Amino acid sequence: MSQPREIPVQPYFGGFVLETLTVGMYGESRNALREYVQNGFDSIQSAIEQKLLAPGEGLITVCYDADLRGLKIRDNGAGLPVAHASSTLTSIGASRKDFRSDAGFRGIGRLAGITFSDEVIFTTKAAGEAEATIVTFDAKKMRHMMSPEHGNEHTAEEVLRRCVKATVVDWDGAAAPFFEVALRGFTEAPEECTSPEAIRGFLSQVAPVPYAGDFPFVAKLKAAAREGGIPIETVRIEIHSETGAVSEVRKPYGALYEVENAPEHAPLVAIEIFRYAHWWGWMGKKDVTGTFLDPTVRGVRVRAKNIQIDGTDVVADIFRRFSAKSNERYQGWVVGEIFVDLKVVIPNARRDGFEETKSWTDMRREIAASICKEAGSWAQSTSNLGQLTLEKLREKSTRLESDLSGLRRNDFKSTDRTLTLSAAVTKLQGEVAKASKNAEPATLAELQHLGSQLTDMKTEAVGKLAPPAKGLTDEVEQQLQDKLLDELLVLFERRLELPCLAAVRAIIRDEYDWPQR
Repeated sequence: MSQPREIPVQPYFGGFVLETLTVGMYGESRNALREYVQNGFDSIQSAIEQKLLAPGEGLITVCYDADLRGLKIRDNGAGLPVAHASSTLTSIGASRKDFRSDAGFRGIGRLAGITFSDEVIFTTKAAGEAEATIVTFDAKKMRHMMSPEHGNEHTAEEVLRRCVKATVVDWDGAAAPFFEVALRGFTEAPEECTSPEAIRGFLSQVAPVPYAGDFPFVAKLKAAAREGGIPIETVRIEIHSETGAVSEVRKPYGALYEVENAPEHAPLVAIEIFRYAHWWGWMGKKDVTGTFLDPTVRGVRVRAKNIQIDGTDVVADIFRRFSAKSNERYQGWVVGEIFVDLKVVIPNARRDGFEETKSWTDMRREIAASICKEAGSWAQSTSNLGQLTLEKLREKSTRLESDLSGLRRNDFKSTDRTLTLSAAVTKLQGEVAKASKNAEPATLAELQHLGSQLTDMKTEAVGKLAPPAKGLTDEVEQQLQDKLLDELLVLFERRLELPCLAAVRAIIRDEYDWPQR
């Protein structure tokens, strides 16, 4: 048998590779805009490190064409020198950036706008150079060559050679460095590409921008960032509309929030800070029940270098996988952010989550044991307290009054219904008493009046009880007791951890001779 003969390997990267890295990479095409802002942020951070900018001088502008068929995203960061600007911008899946410090590092994001633009044009100049580099991607032609009909006909390298043009032009050497991406000729573009208001709302969530001026907890969060060792890095972003109007992007958190079923806008009454070795976060709490209606603030969001990773789905997944499943619905009852250390966890290519490493698994368990657990217990507690509001107590009293009227019409002939009403009135009297403990004087007077009405209702109901046949009262009382224990055990099973739940069940069995559930 002859010796194995080595033959050359000739890998072939077809156009479908580029299609996967562009059209197939981003679940939402608007995330292309996030990628360009993210690259601008990295460029500004680089300029600050090189002492070309002072902290706070960085600026990213988004300028819309007059016809809303194009826009430019420009930053005043370090720019790229002519020597390697072209090679950097045409290298796919490779980057000079460091994943441990930069927001973007895979060398893929620059292709994002190809999915919905006819042209993607990059223009950049480095400090002190009298030339600028312009790299133009013929995105329309690229999509055609990468399509299912033609993707096998061309190599990825051939697609880039035929669709990308690079030129060097003279520029004012004294001009400041910059980097600009222009998107021209939209095809099924996201709303954010044609609406300055839409992009402002989107970037307010995902971009590393400052908090709004009316958000009352900024100082507390800055202190928490210093203590947590993970800063809240920010950059100034301006939106220039097609009419020339300029607006600055800020995070959407403010002083008041719309809450489902709440008659008025509600403030955050407090924020709670959570600190761990490789992340810190905050959660805002309100004193009314219900879901936040504004989708730009609702839920807890994870951020790397203050750039949002996906939306609220990351924490929702933690609720499902690592926390009590019943608590997941309370994600919308709170607002908050989690800031993670990029030296420990790595965002995935789509930036809708993190690479599945042990560090990320450990971090998710920590988030579940702290933020998720607290969100669930606080929301349940607030919901319970909501049942003690004067309005809720009046609603319950009105229903009992209606039941009492029904008994009157039937001359209290049903002993069972009369006893049930009496028990319900007793329970409501306890809730009124609990609500009265910390009530304001005006509310206290209303609660006392309600308590008097309940006393009259119970007195009438008990007074109308006919002398029961022997053993009937004991039977009815036993049924009421059984019903109450049933309700309590359902509540305990939902709220208590297993060791505590087992102890409670044992006490009930011993005290009431209750069968094991």
